[in-house]
Amino acid sequence: MVCIFVVVAQEIAHRTGDYYGDGSTNLIWEISDEDGIAAELYVEPTIRMIMNIEVREDRRSEGLARDLYEAATATGTIYHVPAWGCTPEGVAFADAMGGPILDDETAAQITGTDLDLLA
Repeated sequence: MVCIFVVVAQEIAHRTGDYYGDGSTNLIWEISDEDGIAAELYVEPTIRMIMNIEVREDRRSEGLARDLYEAATATGTIYHVPAWGCTPEGVAFADAMGGPILDDETAAQITGTDLDLLA
């Protein structure tokens, strides 16, 4: 028996845009397919901290998040938010990808988080 695996290269678009609807600008990497946006990664442009990564449910477990992270890190250092600012899935993503985690104070400043409330 012979198994043949075909890997389809994903085209990754890079642009800037507003994710939060507040007029802010983020660096955005995204993968689209015939059903729309399949995966997207939003990065704060100054410090370059990940603000959000999302993969559409029907495209999960295909490595799209890793593809986006690798495309983003090819342009420079990208920081993960500390665990206090992540969902459990976000912590797992940061653990799987590796890479630097931003210090608490800088991340809190970017996200508008009062660290005293987390103590």
